[in-house]
Amino acid sequence: MCIKARLAQSFSMAASTYDTYADVQPETAACLMARLNNRKYHKILEIGCGTGSYTLMLARKFVNSHILAVDISPLMVAQARIKLGRYSRVRLERADGEHLPALISGPFDLITSSSALQWFENLERTIQQYCRILSPSGSLLFALFGPETLFELNRTLRHECGDSFCLPVDSFPNGTALHGFLSGAFNKWNVRELHLCRTYPDLLSLLRRLKHTGVAPRTAKVPLVRTGARLLELERSYKKHFGAIRATYQIFICEGSRSTNPQ
Repeated sequence: MCIKARLAQSFSMAASTYDTYADVQPETAACLMARLNNRKYHKILEIGCGTGSYTLMLARKFVNSHILAVDISPLMVAQARIKLGRYSRVRLERADGEHLPALISGPFDLITSSSALQWFENLERTIQQYCRILSPSGSLLFALFGPETLFELNRTLRHECGDSFCLPVDSFPNGTALHGFLSGAFNKWNVRELHLCRTYPDLLSLLRRLKHTGVAPRTAKVPLVRTGARLLELERSYKKHFGAIRATYQIFICEGSRSTNPQ
């Protein structure tokens, strides 16, 4: 199964539980909304809408805007349609945001995404594609997770399990790469880094949260935890190195504009 098919399957399996277990994503979306104060957009394209929580924020704020929101998971889109059913200005479609179909050609005044673009295989090329379908004064605004996300869990897994297990965060772009991607496409750009921390009562709670939001460690051939004793071993190692089951989320808020005028 190809990477995109596995990704769609993973998030589809988490569609019914995502809103319950997503604790960092709403705060990330709120950070994006804070960047959109006092701006007006006629046409908005949202990439990776998931269950539609960020879409709902956009619809409530921009009451005169037409919003097209897409996601690679059909079940995520189905959940979003339930949430956005009363908003006739919002259209939801299943589509791969990295390879948009020809029908989605713009121009858009805003292309935005919350907690999705880190999954793309070639983000630099995708950003250039987005630049081409923006209006002359349009903006790109997105938030994604960086490679230091969940570094506590990642280090614990590597210490205890070697290379048998790893988190997908290893392939997420860092700040230097993001600066390069944006500067190659836009006249004006900005990258801001922030860290959100969460503490969980035990390791199982953290692993369950990742599973039910569509994220899980990649494994070689065997399950990560086969027995309760093994789970306790991992938890003891985690606490030995970090004092608690604390998880850090590295987030980059990125913005690019085709216009050289101040926004």
